[in-house]
Amino acid sequence: MNISGVPLLAEPSNLSAGSTLTKTDWENITIHEDDVSSFLCQRWISCYMLYDWNLHHANYAYLSNKCDWVQQTYKRLEGTATDAASLKDTLTDTFNRILLEDVEDFIQTHMEVWKCDRLTVEFQVAKVTSEIFSNPKS
Repeated sequence: MNISGVPLLAEPSNLSAGSTLTKTDWENITIHEDDVSSFLCQRWISCYMLYDWNLHHANYAYLSNKCDWVQQTYKRLEGTATDAASLKDTLTDTFNRILLEDVEDFIQTHMEVWKCDRLTVEFQVAKVTSEIFSNPKS
């Protein structure tokens, strides 16, 4: 623990190569998000906003779900032999995969509810993403 009483996180460099991580190990390692995570976040928020056109609600829902996605990431990797050098990428890739699965679930649900094809949903997601996340034109 550090001075503030908050546990210090294990760093991948402290783990031996090819070590098998336990549940406790996973819960003490930070998941670093990348550009793919950001892109998937935008898609998730855009899908959410097709139900509820309130960006505050969408952001709050994303952050609430993020806790679950992080736990799912740790659970999927628990007991796996992970090379310390690739741990950061493995965590990020697994998190992104789980987030992508959730985006896919959103899209499938929209297709069912709207009784439409994937292209219709993808077009609406693209429109929302463009409106919310595009830079304003000068």
